[in-house]
Amino acid sequence: MTQAIESLSAVRLNAGAAWRYQPPAAHTIAGMALGKGCLAIPERVEAGELVIFGPANAAIDIFAEVETEFVLGSAVASPRDLVTGHHSVHTSQAALEAGERRIKEIQARFLAEGRF
Repeated sequence: MTQAIESLSAVRLNAGAAWRYQPPAAHTIAGMALGKGCLAIPERVEAGELVIFGPANAAIDIFAEVETEFVLGSAVASPRDLVTGHHSVHTSQAALEAGERRIKEIQARFLAEGRF
């Protein structure tokens, strides 16, 4: 089963700061993407890494080893299986293929406009 993010937080912590995230009561999955810095949760996580927590509803304790920026989201488990691609989640294989075609169309337009 795959989940949809229902709660999302963008967080900046100074070096040595601690932060706790308590998911809402029904949320049983959470994920974090670290954009800058390094934290301990308690495992060490560095910029560019993605962390998935769950299934559980426990609080997530975070300690910033250096100045850090990340996003953290949590959700209720989806009642149905979802199809995942490299960059997205969809309700069917057809929807995934349509979404990937649209991404290629946008990329081609940006290249033609000199935006890449």
